[in-house]
Amino acid sequence: MSDNRLTKEAVTCAIRHIGTGIYSSGKIRLYLLQKGFSEDTADSAVTNLVSSGYIDDMRASRKVLAVRSGKKQESRQFIFQRLLEAGIDPDCADEVVTGLESDVDTCKMLYEANFGEPQDDSADREAEYIKLAQMRGYSQETSRSAFRQYLDQ
Repeated sequence: MSDNRLTKEAVTCAIRHIGTGIYSSGKIRLYLLQKGFSEDTADSAVTNLVSSGYIDDMRASRKVLAVRSGKKQESRQFIFQRLLEAGIDPDCADEVVTGLESDVDTCKMLYEANFGEPQDDSADREAEYIKLAQMRGYSQETSRSAFRQYLDQ
């Protein structure tokens, strides 16, 4: 079979798989490889699907971000890694992360989502707050700065 015909077959296979869902370019490439298409054919098909709008990594990244807010808020670095793991193109992931609020602001939002308004004993529980933030990828310095802002509201 010619490369063009194989690419068309891979595109059709991918479109059937995508349906009305939202998939990243990396996930569709992996799907096509698992279906037995060569790397060149999978790459050509993904390029075709991206240029025609069937695959939109920006939209797929918004889907990932929607889950990582509120009580599940993470640092920019953790979100960047999560986007790459979701098959988002690295350039797109970098653009998305650049547009996010600062880590101090999002860490403060994490505190607010998990603990609400500061309570009288909040200052005494600083270590608990910092530990939560560090589990979500925030540095100790960022966590402490966000904690001070949280207390000052």
